[in-house]
Amino acid sequence: MQFKANSAFPRLIWPFLNLASLVFKSISFVNIKIRALRQKEFPKLFIISVDSLSFGGTGKTPLVMAIGRALEKKGARFAIISRGYRSHYEKKGICVHAEHSYKEVGDEPLMLKASFPTHDVFIGRDRLCSLAAAAAKNCRILILDDGFQSSHIKKDFSVMLINSGHPYFYLRNFKFMSRRADRILTYQPAGQAEKPLPADTYDFVTDKLLNAAGQEVTIGAAPIVAFSALGDNDRFENDMRRYRLAAFRGFSDHHAFSPADLHSLERLRKEKGGEWLVCSEKDFCKIKNLLPAATPLLYARNEIRLPNDTIEQIIKHATEKGFI
Repeated sequence: MQFKANSAFPRLIWPFLNLASLVFKSISFVNIKIRALRQKEFPKLFIISVDSLSFGGTGKTPLVMAIGRALEKKGARFAIISRGYRSHYEKKGICVHAEHSYKEVGDEPLMLKASFPTHDVFIGRDRLCSLAAAAAKNCRILILDDGFQSSHIKKDFSVMLINSGHPYFYLRNFKFMSRRADRILTYQPAGQAEKPLPADTYDFVTDKLLNAAGQEVTIGAAPIVAFSALGDNDRFENDMRRYRLAAFRGFSDHHAFSPADLHSLERLRKEKGGEWLVCSEKDFCKIKNLLPAATPLLYARNEIRLPNDTIEQIIKHATEKGFI
């Protein structure tokens, strides 16, 4: 279920969520501290951790992609370590291949593999097994997607993303735990892509709309019906308002789309007079094989905007340690 931050329902259940989250955060804090007592160092690996205090919607995966692209430009070989949330291989762990389905490996790992086809993406609950598998393939630079909970792994550099506008922010971890990060960035919409970002903040920009063949499409003033299944659907909806948005539908994060969902969205498009259906890149990875060829679908490629020195700081640290 997806709730809007300004709707009445979250306000009604907020006291109960706070009470439940206090218990959850306390248990999480103790577990992280206990795991940290058995922390392992990996001197032959350079481990970058992309973290968040909340359950989702902060932009960890876009940041992983930004770091990966920067490493590619330097000619560095790297691997990405993710969990593969709710996937078939989440418990067992596996190296992701392009032929896998999102049900097998998860939507975000599949999108990451599509973005970095020449680099390895590993999933699994056991991060130590994933690290060992990556090291066995001679990957010396590793990017941990949501590595905050893996306190038993010593990181070389960690970036903490904070989205205090998320309706369920701080329900997962205590605020003070962000101090563990080497760099803390707070989400602050700049409004315009060309507008400079304030220090220690980040933002997103919709880079382009692409069709199923990966070709950029310019839609002009054509009306669209957009949908997403993200941790922060409100942000995606707001991004789509730069176009002529006729309607929007949000689903819960990691929602498994069915043919019935897509038929319903297509009916909505026709009812609202939309020329295109538009989804997020993450959702496109899940539905691309379910759609009839004639469906007028585009996906939005979102880029994370960072202070100029964020990636430079990571690259410099890796270079000084001899990994680049």
